[in-house]
Amino acid sequence: MYRKKCFGGLVPLPLGLYDMTLGLKIKNISKTWNPDSVNPVVALKNINLDVALGEFVVLLGPSGCGKSSLLYILAGLEDASRGVAEFDGRQIVKPSPERGLIFQEASLYPWLTVKDNITFGLKISGLSASKKEAAAEKLLKLVGLKGTGDQRPHQLSGGMRQRAALARALAMEPKVLLMDEPFAALDIQTRSRMQTHLLDIWQASQASILLVTHSIDEALALADRVIVFTSRPGKIKDEIIVNEARPRDLRSPKMIKLARRCEELLAEEVEKAFKEQETA
Repeated sequence: MYRKKCFGGLVPLPLGLYDMTLGLKIKNISKTWNPDSVNPVVALKNINLDVALGEFVVLLGPSGCGKSSLLYILAGLEDASRGVAEFDGRQIVKPSPERGLIFQEASLYPWLTVKDNITFGLKISGLSASKKEAAAEKLLKLVGLKGTGDQRPHQLSGGMRQRAALARALAMEPKVLLMDEPFAALDIQTRSRMQTHLLDIWQASQASILLVTHSIDEALALADRVIVFTSRPGKIKDEIIVNEARPRDLRSPKMIKLARRCEELLAEEVEKAFKEQETA
């Protein structure tokens, strides 16, 4: 186990107790979009970051600072312009079931039932019908969607569709979940419940999570570590360690202090981003 429960809450392990020898290793990653064009866009510059097995890390920064670009590189969907990304000691060169990517909008197939969406990857892998059925029921229960397996995506609420997308990613038993603002389109109440649900699933799956968000509250509610990015080109500006048991009271003096620190770090970068847009 990478985490333990203490007095009803999930307690982050001290960083020294996480296994840093495996997991994700991001070494001097840079990314330039349209490098041969008149106006190339340098999205990322010299990113170095390790994410241990079972760790929950949040990327926080202004819009356009390359956070999503980094997720796509780690998912194997994009190549870095420079540097190397590794998982479990192997260079990432293509997509893999061990690294699941979840987008802001739930990318479900509208013509398939919820159950068929969840087991789509298992079908490709050649799993028997009985095993797929058992896996679907287990996952539906895990994400709180028991009884919805025969419905179509349009019959579900936004939060339920996102849970179905999460179940589909979990069906492949990934070691890493890469999440690109998965709750941004949800209302405040649903977003809060989804965050709580994600923590439960994180504990059950023992997967590492690397999540992108613009929300300071979301970052502090979820993360073992918050990695704050600069404005474009995205570089790591600072790292904030959150050693508080979950669920967290964001109104406690310690959490308010951390939130103010995040606000201070981001304020300058957001201002730079706006000035860059005005100049462009």
